[in-house]
This record gives sequence, structure tokens and C-alpha cells, in this order.
Amino acid sequence: MITNAILLLFQGIISVLLAPLSVLSIGVDLVLSIPVVTQFIQVVAYVLPWSNFLPLVIFIFAMFVFRAVLSLIKLIWSFIPIIGN
Repeated sequence: MITNAILLLFQGIISVLLAPLSVLSIGVDLVLSIPVVTQFIQVVAYVLPWSNFLPLVIFIFAMFVFRAVLSLIKLIWSFIPIIGN
């Protein structure tokens, strides 16, 4: 019960942050044609509350991507001879 309350709090915060991305939809049809993978996904989806975890996972992935892009921009910026140090 306490865990659900904490996850709902995180879900509320992250769903507000990710609200502009609600128009995006990602679907993978190739994976669903493999029965072993489908059964594994069904078991994992039954055990874990995906509606609470998915915004958290997306936020963490977005932060890693943001850091990688920022590092790449800083690397390119340092190679420019006029601007770089």
C-alpha cells in the first residue's frame, strides 16, 4: 500500500512532465509474433504494475539521452578552433 502510494506520487509528477509526449505512439509488431517472447511479456506485465513504472523508465531514459546529446554537443564545440579552449 505504501509502495503503491509512492509509485502513484512519482507517476503523477512524471505524467505531468511527459504530458506533451502523449501524442507519440510506439508499437512493435515483430516481437508479438514470437510465442516465447509473448509469454514472457505477459508474465512480466502481470507481475509488475506497468502503468506506474513506465513514466519513470521513460524519464530515466530521457535523462540519459539528454546527457549523451549534451556531451556530444560539448565535444563538437571543443573541436571548433575559434571557439574551443
